Amino acid sequence: MKKAAFILLLELTTHSLRTVAQCTTDAFGIIQIYPTKPGTIEWTSSHWNNGIPRTIKYAVDPYDPTGWTEDHSGSTNGFKIDGNGTMNMSGGSPRFHINSLINKKVSAQQFLNTEFTAYYRRIGKTGPAYGGMVIGARSGPLGHASQGGNDCDATTYYARFRHDGKWDFEKELKHPTSDYWSGSGFHKQDPLWQGLAMPENKWIGMKYIVYNIENNSKVKLELYIDTLSDGNPVNGGYWEKVGEVADEGNWPAASSMITGCEYSDPKTIILEGHGTFFLRTDGDQAEYKLVSIREIIPGEKSFDGCVTSINTTTRNEIKFYFDYSINGHIIETPGFFSYKIHDTMGNIILSGKCENSCLLSNDVPSGLYIITLQTSSELKQLKFNKYH
Repeated sequence: MKKAAFILLLELTTHSLRTVAQCTTDAFGIIQIYPTKPGTIEWTSSHWNNGIPRTIKYAVDPYDPTGWTEDHSGSTNGFKIDGNGTMNMSGGSPRFHINSLINKKVSAQQFLNTEFTAYYRRIGKTGPAYGGMVIGARSGPLGHASQGGNDCDATTYYARFRHDGKWDFEKELKHPTSDYWSGSGFHKQDPLWQGLAMPENKWIGMKYIVYNIENNSKVKLELYIDTLSDGNPVNGGYWEKVGEVADEGNWPAASSMITGCEYSDPKTIILEGHGTFFLRTDGDQAEYKLVSIREIIPGEKSFDGCVTSINTTTRNEIKFYFDYSINGHIIETPGFFSYKIHDTMGNIILSGKCENSCLLSNDVPSGLYIITLQTSSELKQLKFNKYH
């Protein structure tokens, strides 16, 4: 049997069990895009949910089982952990570091090929445009104006969901000079919220993936967003790819040669891990939860062709599958029903009314979609990723 050309992540019947496998998930049940590298340590925020409220300010978190938590902020009100899984950061320039090179409780890691996952909520709407959900990878621990630091140690690839509603990747070598790249190219930033600013008080999921390619000669960055789970990804999350960029040595982090560091070329590719991730914002408060950092095996994705939950009940059975004999997707459920297909930003792509079954148009482009089905007795949703 050929493999059906979609991924279902919510409602499935025994009809489709032969075509899919169970997804691999992280410590919070969130889908892993790439598999974890064996023998590595996964950093998670599970210790934020230990029932002990606390504030970390220019200190370490004594409850972090790895001992990797550090505060390298400029101006900050401290990191307020509520004991129920959420961390609040605020102040002029809070910087939450996960520094594996501290090496206090477990062995160090370089954070080379990594998959970062977190949910974030903006609180306030007066922060600068460049602030927001900003995650730094491959950084040195002392490279961002830290006390006793070394500006040459910055070496960071950032992923940014910005306050002004745009997204990009940003590259920094020597602090504080940097430049950015998005889907439109170098020194461009693409809209993420249809031209609007980042919404306030909305949980937003990010997956940020960094890994070396072509025999460790170049670096690939991938960025995904979950706008639908509202911080409660019970079925692994609704992940849509935002964009990707490869640093092939054509991405300058500065407009001129860099002085005072071991490197001088502003197009230097950051090919080493350097041991540190960090979370930051500027101006507005930010809340984070369900955070994980994993060392991964780049290559075949563990995301494609899998499900996070399987419903085998026959009560009001809904079937969704690809019929190769007619080259189309079929929805089946007893009686009359209506459907809407929308993308993860809420735009309706298709809609219709049917009795017992529907053949959907095959003109829907590749991408991640939600199908909402209204029957006489209930409302249900299916998620699928059309990749052919």
